[in-house]
Amino acid sequence: MISVLTVMLAAAAGGGAGKLPPDVAKEMAAAVMAVDKALGLESWPSHGVKPCVDQGGPDNPTKEVSRDDARRCALAAVEKGLPGLGKSYVLVVIMAQVGPETVAAFGIGDATGWGAYSCDPGRKCAPTKMVAGNKWGKRMLERQSKACGAASTIWLPEGQKACEQK
Repeated sequence: MISVLTVMLAAAAGGGAGKLPPDVAKEMAAAVMAVDKALGLESWPSHGVKPCVDQGGPDNPTKEVSRDDARRCALAAVEKGLPGLGKSYVLVVIMAQVGPETVAAFGIGDATGWGAYSCDPGRKCAPTKMVAGNKWGKRMLERQSKACGAASTIWLPEGQKACEQK
């Protein structure tokens, strides 16, 4: 299991590009948002978006969503229009015991060291440099460590992970 400190030290050592190309940044944010909507995370249902998964409702607010259901919906959300998926970044769905917890994108290849995370509708969820020296960079490193350390994490494309920093 990779530790938060290991990831932070690797990122601080200079892994990743100095600047993320705008097309990659835009696509990473769009991919995270698409999966957020599909899974009903970040208050999307209260904005009129019907999620692909059934997370229950007022009668059953703690209905569990299986990893398989979350994976099926995430795959459907990214099945077309994302040429950088698997080339410039990977997506993760971090699972909690009751279902999907959050979505993030981690740069790979030339985009290593950059990440985007799920956020509320109406906010810009732009990728950020993953460095321990700033609040959002540190949060991305923590999410990466959590994703890499949990067997239940859904990785898209399947089998492609972003757990090792250069």
